Order: sequence, then structure tokens, then C-alpha cells
Amino acid sequence: MTAAEQRPWIAGIVDTLVGAKILMRTSIPHRNRLAVILIDSAFETACRAYLQHVAKVKPDEAHRHRENIVKAVRGLLKEIDGDVWENINFYYTDIRNDFYHQTASKTITDVALLDYLDAVEFVVDTAFGIGISQLVSDTLEIVERSLSSETTETRIAVVLPKLRMLSKDTDKVVVGVAAIKPRSADDLNDYFKREGEKLRLKPDSFTNTLARNSGSKKLFYFSREEKTWKLSALGEFRLSELQEGRQK
Repeated sequence: MTAAEQRPWIAGIVDTLVGAKILMRTSIPHRNRLAVILIDSAFETACRAYLQHVAKVKPDEAHRHRENIVKAVRGLLKEIDGDVWENINFYYTDIRNDFYHQTASKTITDVALLDYLDAVEFVVDTAFGIGISQLVSDTLEIVERSLSSETTETRIAVVLPKLRMLSKDTDKVVVGVAAIKPRSADDLNDYFKREGEKLRLKPDSFTNTLARNSGSKKLFYFSREEKTWKLSALGEFRLSELQEGRQK
């Protein structure tokens, strides 16, 4: 990531566009109407940020009004074709304002919305010398992965099998890892103790089970980012079998 991409005003623009894309992927009836408002907000924020942080234009009373902000940015970014600015102006005056102030039931087609988004991203890219679309995609992927993980972990936490019902130590470790994502044998042993389970793993046994033993290591993986042990896809499958009462 470049220095420009790390700046806080860029992050704010990215987050707003991520919010718009999340809305676009939902089944909310007027999702595109709401997305237009967010995209326009990102555009205006980008214009103000460009003037303040890139062009070093000191804001005055006139800059309180959107039309003056856009006019100033357009005058500085002369390499952007006039059709792009007219496109953005059309969506603001004829569509966004109508959505925001007047017609709650009106909407916009997916194609038209993507056209507006492309125009806004082009201006942002030109103004800051970045690839805003890729930044948005990367952030959206992180958000979706986080939401997916939270959903899975919530599901697991609700229906974890009782340790006393399991006969194999490896299965008990599977449940323990799903429950607490341990960093060490001590973490897992503390969990077993709280649950009234007699099993205790020595450090070597912990490492063998989670990382070395060919019969069990594929059930787990170590997250370098979080520095914890988690269930692999195979481990989650084994957990689902245990949840259904299937012990091998």
C-alpha cells in the first residue's frame, strides 16, 4: 500500500464506497437509491480532501457549498474530460437530490448506478493518484471474511458438543479449539478445567496433536495474524459430525 493510500481521508472515502457496495449486494428494495447517496457522499468528501490535502487550497466561506467545491476541483483537474463532470453533475442534480429530498419510492437501475460509480472512482483515482476500486475491493473482502467468520463462530458456540459425551481426546481438542481458539496448551487445559473435563495436554502433546500427528494435524491451522489455533475446513467438518452425534 502506498503512502497516499494510507492517509486517513482516503480510508474514509474507501469505507463509504464499501458501504455503498454492501448495500448494492443486498435484497433491500431501494438499495440502489441508498447507494447513490453514499457514492455521492464519497465524491464530495474526496473533493474536499483533494482541495485541502493535495491542492493545499485554504477553505473559505464559498467552499461550504458543494457546487463551489466541485467547480474548484474541476478547475484543477483539467485532464479529466468534461463529459465525466457532466455525468457526475447529472446524477447529483437529477437523481441524488430527488432521492434524498423528494421521492422515497424512486430507484435507479444497476447499470446506471455502476456508471455513476465508475465516474466517481475515476475522479478519485486522478485526484489522489491511487486505485480506489482495488482498495474498495480489498476492504470489502476483509469485511465479508470477518462477517463470515463471525457467523460461523456464533453457530459453533451455540451448539458445541459436551466434552463428557466424547470418547476420543482428539475430538475434545477439536471442540476446545472451536470454543476458545487457544494460543497454547495452557489455554486449552484451562478450558478443559472450566468444563469439568479431566483431559490435560502437555506442551509436546498439544503440539503433536495440532501440528505434527498425521492423523489429526489437518484438523487445525495456526493463524499467524491472530497467533491462535483454529479449526481448518476439515476440522469444522469434523465438528459438524460431532454436533450431529457421529463419533468414529
